[in-house]
Amino acid sequence: MAGNKNMKLYDGYIFDMDGVIYRGDEIIKDAITAINILKSKGCKVMFITNNSSKLAEEYVAKLKEIGVSPVADDEVMTSGDIAISYLKKELEQNPQKNNVLCVCGDAVKTLLRRAGFRIIDPKEYKKADYVIVGITTDFDWKLGNYASNAIAVYGAKFIATNPDIAKPVPNGEIFAGTGAIVKFIETASQTEPQIMGKPYPKMFEIAIQKMGLDKSKVLMVGDLLNTDIKGALDFGIDSAFVLTGLHKREDIQRFRITPTYVIESLMELVN
Repeated sequence: MAGNKNMKLYDGYIFDMDGVIYRGDEIIKDAITAINILKSKGCKVMFITNNSSKLAEEYVAKLKEIGVSPVADDEVMTSGDIAISYLKKELEQNPQKNNVLCVCGDAVKTLLRRAGFRIIDPKEYKKADYVIVGITTDFDWKLGNYASNAIAVYGAKFIATNPDIAKPVPNGEIFAGTGAIVKFIETASQTEPQIMGKPYPKMFEIAIQKMGLDKSKVLMVGDLLNTDIKGALDFGIDSAFVLTGLHKREDIQRFRITPTYVIESLMELVN
């Protein structure tokens, strides 16, 4: 782990959002200032999130509202966007296979409809070509059982937007995430999902492509060791683990994941 006094200025920065820039509706101290300074220095910036509860354009609007300036539409990606990109390629190869059983929120459903998929009633689970799991507050045993049978018995492909088990909320509690739902269906169906978000490489690949930079010149900034930092390590880019989210310094030893830098504030990126 490099000493932070040796931190260099990178040409590009990939920021996770929740736990890095904000926690729910609470803006994390100095985060906006630091990002705007980096932008003013000409650094390229991407914002990525495993949270598929909102569309990318909604995150753009939120970032603008809290003071990040400017934010282009193509600077934000969600794990839902990555999942839909994958499914669109599947649809091109098999146009007749477009039935999706959704265990996810409205944002992913909107993306599916835009891409030409048919969202089936969960009771039609036998007809599902795909089961897609994203963050939702409407999950229950019945929906999980429909999804598990669609996969295990009737051959639907199992797609998950991300593996995040939980995320922090401002009152110090946690909010059960997509990964918790995925574990239910994975256990019942005895089938591993194809996971689209961090720490898997696709999101990093697309972010680097959009920035047009060599990955040696890009820093990933995140608060979760097992997704943000592990993903950066596996993809081969430097990482800054910021201590404003769910994971703390002592978790480095527990996860055995070593970031390039450990920082307490995003201002350390510019000082």
